Amino acid sequence: MFETINLWIQDHQQLVYSLIFTYCVSKASILPVFVGIFVVSESLLIGPSMIAMISGAFVGDMVRFWLGRKYGDAIVRKLPESFSKWLGKTMRLFEHYGVAYIMLCRYPNTIRSISVFPVGMSSMSFMRFLPLSIASILIWIGSFFALGYVLGEGMSELLERNLTLLSPILLIVFLGLGWFGLRRIDKLEQQAEKAIM
Repeated sequence: MFETINLWIQDHQQLVYSLIFTYCVSKASILPVFVGIFVVSESLLIGPSMIAMISGAFVGDMVRFWLGRKYGDAIVRKLPESFSKWLGKTMRLFEHYGVAYIMLCRYPNTIRSISVFPVGMSSMSFMRFLPLSIASILIWIGSFFALGYVLGEGMSELLERNLTLLSPILLIVFLGLGWFGLRRIDKLEQQAEKAIM
C-alpha cells in the first residue's frame, strides 16, 4: 500500500504540492511529518515541499492576522455565543502568554486553525507579529519535518530488509505517540485556561 501511495504521489507531484500549500494555509497540523516521510521515499522533493509548507503557513497566518485586525470584532459579534466565548478564551490565552502563545499556538488541537486571529484583534503591531510568526512557522515545520524524515528513514530501512510488517506497526506507534503528545498539549492548554480565569 505504501508503494501505491508513493507511485501516486510521484505521478501527481504538482497537485500534491498545491494540496500541501492549501492545507498549510488552512491550519497547522502534523502534515510536515508525512511530508518528511515522503521526501525520504523520494516521492516528493525537499525544496518544493518546504516552499509549499512555509509559504502556505505564512499566507494562512497573514490572512488570519488581517481578518482579525480588520474585521475581528464584527466577525465575533456574528458568531454563535458558544464560539464567541471560546474565541474569548483564546484571546485571553494570547493576552496572558503573549509571545509564547504565538510560538506554541500551532500545536494545541483546539486552537491551531484560528490561532492567529486573536493576535490580529490585539494591539500587537504587524511588525512585531511578523518575525514571531516566521520563527514559529520555521520551528513548527522544521521540527515536524525532521521527525517525519527520521521516521521515513527508519521505514525505508525496514522496507529494504523486507520487514514490511514492522513498517505499519512503527507508523501506528508513531501516530499513537503523536496523539498522546497532542493530548498532553491540550491538557496544558486547559490548565493555562484555568489559570487565566
